[in-house]
Amino acid sequence: MRKILCMAMAIMTITSLSACGNSGTAANAGADASTSKSAQTTAKDGSESGSGSGSESAAGNASDDSGLIVYTQKTMNQYFHVALQQKVEEAITAAGYQPEVANCNNDSTLQNDQMQNFISKHPKAIIANTVDSDALNDAANAAVAAGIPVVMVDNPASTAVVDCSIKFDNLKCGEMAAERIVEALEAKYGSPKGRVVNVYGAMSSECWRLRKDGFDAVMDKYPEIEKIEVPGEGERSKSQEALTNVIAKYDKEIDAVHCPSDDPGLGCAEAMQIAGMWHPVGDEDHVIFVTGDGEPDAVRFLQDGYYDAIIVEDAYAYGPMAVDMLVQYIFKGEPVPTSGTYTNEDFYWKTAEFMDGETGPILQVPPYALDSSNVNEDGHWGVAALKAEGK
Repeated sequence: MRKILCMAMAIMTITSLSACGNSGTAANAGADASTSKSAQTTAKDGSESGSGSGSESAAGNASDDSGLIVYTQKTMNQYFHVALQQKVEEAITAAGYQPEVANCNNDSTLQNDQMQNFISKHPKAIIANTVDSDALNDAANAAVAAGIPVVMVDNPASTAVVDCSIKFDNLKCGEMAAERIVEALEAKYGSPKGRVVNVYGAMSSECWRLRKDGFDAVMDKYPEIEKIEVPGEGERSKSQEALTNVIAKYDKEIDAVHCPSDDPGLGCAEAMQIAGMWHPVGDEDHVIFVTGDGEPDAVRFLQDGYYDAIIVEDAYAYGPMAVDMLVQYIFKGEPVPTSGTYTNEDFYWKTAEFMDGETGPILQVPPYALDSSNVNEDGHWGVAALKAEGK
């Protein structure tokens, strides 16, 4: 297993703020992160008018000669966010702009301070991945008021009205994970029953809240499934400890484990390995295991036959999509569509949906299931990362 934290620390020591070009890093794997020629928008009737939200006159108010696009990053302690940041930087650079990044290390107060610093520089645009969906609202509003375009990625603000939020369908992700577990339980017992442990993420994050909501909504349909819920806070060590305690309490009598994100999921995998519960799919002692995101280490476990499924969130997509929205619409003074589709042939999922939201236009990235039937196909970001590392 690669040392993800070491890689993240190494990346944080790089003095240049442009994307890293060294081989073996997340940035070098998969599709070109530039504003893709294959990215197309098909708007439905009325979508071109947009919602009038965000910095409507951003093209006129922002500094026209500014080549700086800044990105506020929530953490570099997870491979997913290392990959996301590198693709953001690549996309900004490929579009002819200068990237600058600030990592707040999951500190929402620090992220607000970094946002205020960015606003003072009056960049061409701000791309933000918030730690706490509620905590960044005031800073995002201040940026919009200053005429600076704001695009939220991955974890959006909860109330701030911005130019675009590119977000994942986390509710559907949780639903799909639960459905995969239900299917596996039916295959095992002939009906949906058994004991399922959900090691859920931090509730301060809208992403993890929605994944838990989706998971619970499906599981609640099956009264013969005993659902055990324990907080892992989205951290590997805490998730490992939480599952270890459940394993001890129930004397290893567990049928399935779900963790909504791969990095903490690796902590759950380690807890199962230490307890002697790590058996491949098909083994009579196999514990059903489903996670989310699609990080390379999780993909490797899936390829080796230990995971049942991963519900993928494409870490490589956010950078190109954010820059596409800036270049195709926002920098031209045009609103981002609020209906219709966005297509990018570089990605496995191909098509995303525009929609209107209380915080402005939304471009929603769809989840999909990665399992033994498609894990070796091209287009998966985690598979691409493994190939780039020669694995």
